[in-house]
Amino acid sequence: MVNEDQVNQRYYGKAGSSASHEATRARIHWMCRHARRKRVLDVGCSQGIASILLGREGYEVLGIDLEDEAIRYARAELAKEPAIVRSNVRFMTADATKPHDWGPFDTVLLGEVLEHFTQPERVLANVSGWLADGGVCIITVPFGLHAFHDHKQTFYAGRLAELTDPYFDELTMEVHHRYLCYAGRKRSLRFRRPDNADRLKRLIRLDEEHFLAYERQYQQGAGKMRGMIQSQNARIQALEEQLKQKDGRIEGLIRQLRDLQRQLAEARKKRSEPGKGGRT
Repeated sequence: MVNEDQVNQRYYGKAGSSASHEATRARIHWMCRHARRKRVLDVGCSQGIASILLGREGYEVLGIDLEDEAIRYARAELAKEPAIVRSNVRFMTADATKPHDWGPFDTVLLGEVLEHFTQPERVLANVSGWLADGGVCIITVPFGLHAFHDHKQTFYAGRLAELTDPYFDELTMEVHHRYLCYAGRKRSLRFRRPDNADRLKRLIRLDEEHFLAYERQYQQGAGKMRGMIQSQNARIQALEEQLKQKDGRIEGLIRQLRDLQRQLAEARKKRSEPGKGGRT
């Protein structure tokens, strides 16, 4: 898939709207705040902004992506950094669904990655294997439906919990700017945690809270749109009335012109008749 996210440009405010700039920075900073210890693997690093930010803070980071173009861009961005940051960060083209002998890592980032897979558990199984004991997996995915041709999953809190539970103990799950933000610690043994009533209630409340907020936003937007439509309809009606009035005036002028043309024709006819002032 061709990389289209322009994450670096949006982070630096050079592409997209001001809202997208704020949302991008918030997600990336959230991921960086939850990084632990020293060694970090940034899966689906895209243009490399999260890897570089962590490199500036002394983390040793390996950023991987399927797209050669994204890795070239990330390396070009890294080349602008001081030598000490460049020594902390590496970028390479790699497939996270395939086994690799790298690691162990203390933190693995999956920033807007899982929604692009029909079987995201394959990636999570590999990530679990690459993490050191007690290592942390940090995930961000769109909350709810984000219409995009390459999104193969729609995530809500319950769905993300179901997917991650076999591999990680949840540390936190939050929603920011319509994105689910998750951090979980690697399990020492793989098993599916039995449903906990309090946890299920919390996940349901999280979904409901943000559904309600977005529903209010949509209703407010729909109300504004209705107001705009009503205003435009009123304006159209006023213009149609003005047009009718102008049409009436034009028709009156046309009648006057025709009367003048008829009078002129009659005058010319009289002048041309013998004995009535015409030429002999």
